[in-house]
Amino acid sequence: MPPEPSGWRDRLGDARVLVSGFGRGGGGLYDVTTGEPQVLDDLPTAGLAIGGGRLWRVLRAPGEQTSTCELLSYDARGVRSYQRYDAIRDPHDVCWFDGAPHVSSSWDDAVWRVDPGGDEPALVWQGSTVPDGWHVNSLVAVDGALLVCAFGRFGRHRAWKHGNDAGRGFVHDLRAGRDVLTGLSHPHTPRWRSGRWYVCESSRGTLTELDDHGIVRRRVAVDRFTRGLAFAGPFALVGGNAHRDEVGDLGEVAVVDLRSFSVVERLTLPCAEAYDILIVGPGVVRSVTTGFGTNAARTVEQHLGVGRTAGRRAGAAGATVRLATPRTAAALAAMGELLDADAAARCGVRATLPPVVRAGEATTWRVEVVNQTDGPLGTVAPRPVKVGARWFRLGPEGTGGPPGATGDPATPAGDPAAGVEAGGEPIANPLVPLPRTLPQHMRTAVALPVEVPEEPGRYTVRVALRQPGRGWFGVRAEAEVEVKADG
Repeated sequence: MPPEPSGWRDRLGDARVLVSGFGRGGGGLYDVTTGEPQVLDDLPTAGLAIGGGRLWRVLRAPGEQTSTCELLSYDARGVRSYQRYDAIRDPHDVCWFDGAPHVSSSWDDAVWRVDPGGDEPALVWQGSTVPDGWHVNSLVAVDGALLVCAFGRFGRHRAWKHGNDAGRGFVHDLRAGRDVLTGLSHPHTPRWRSGRWYVCESSRGTLTELDDHGIVRRRVAVDRFTRGLAFAGPFALVGGNAHRDEVGDLGEVAVVDLRSFSVVERLTLPCAEAYDILIVGPGVVRSVTTGFGTNAARTVEQHLGVGRTAGRRAGAAGATVRLATPRTAAALAAMGELLDADAAARCGVRATLPPVVRAGEATTWRVEVVNQTDGPLGTVAPRPVKVGARWFRLGPEGTGGPPGATGDPATPAGDPAAGVEAGGEPIANPLVPLPRTLPQHMRTAVALPVEVPEEPGRYTVRVALRQPGRGWFGVRAEAEVEVKADG
């Protein structure tokens, strides 16, 4: 029997650890899977949630008590939506529940439902009418109910800061209308796991474990204002803020072994305050990195614009808007460079081509473009990658050599040894762009316009990728097709 993995990283597999943060000096999203945080972007961020096939992200602003709510969502390609909700002030957390993201407001001590695509949020629950009297913060869904976390039921604005708040925090079940946990000190990020509650008691600087009756079983001192919690096997990843009285101190993620309930590792963050921690798939990290760069052509234009002189720039420097990070823009711009031979050989087209088609018809075939390189593939100037079909007329004996099997690597596109078909030059169909940027080691469907030759007969059809300067490249889809006269 193989030995059990000993470390928290071993428990992740292909998953990644995503951390949100903000505070003095800024913030953003970080991938801390390796222990060395990778900065994905620099947008200060509070709550994170996965739901409805998207990552949801609440942006954070200084002086947040009266700021508006900005909610971003990401699908597999990058940013899918930006929504602004002026009614939600001091937004903290986001949680996917009952088919929609829900956002907590600490200023109004409220929970709002935000239906995707809706113009206005719907108030679900409000605990206090005194601004920031309770400091409602984290949300969690457990067994079909939405629960909210708060510092306590105080009757004055931010009374929870005045030293009389010890043990007054709670976690409240909105469906049942009752508290499920009480006696907590500035709680954040409650999580239910294997019959136990785990809560960050922020002002205590601990991760606290409670039983299903809310009785404290254990506490581990993280020695920081704790906030943000996720699990990797028997390990808890706990966020901890910088000590405010220590100049230059940074936040961190503390790794707690739940078996011994002790801190076994600390990961330094490049921001002062941690807020949320999620275990996500690698595609989520990739989509965050892409961000607003989903439109590759526009992002490449941003990249090229950085190097333009004032006389060649369409707008003044003071009007410049940068939606994508320079790193992402540079990576997308690199797609417009000439592919080297090795990369070209690791791309291709897969398809099942029809055996019989009608002469002269215009139709559409569904093909699949595959990118097995270590970088993105896309239709970007000056050397845009496109896909197209070519028709080679076969002689009466079917001369020209047998067509290779669909996606057969033994007959790569552009191989001069693949045989010369009868009938002279091939009949080329329109080249079409890829519908989206294709990340490394991914595939995408393409609706390929096809114009069938007017002359009946037997043809070899080749569908392949093409790039100016490289020509036809990669593994092609190929088949012998009979073109029949109409009727």
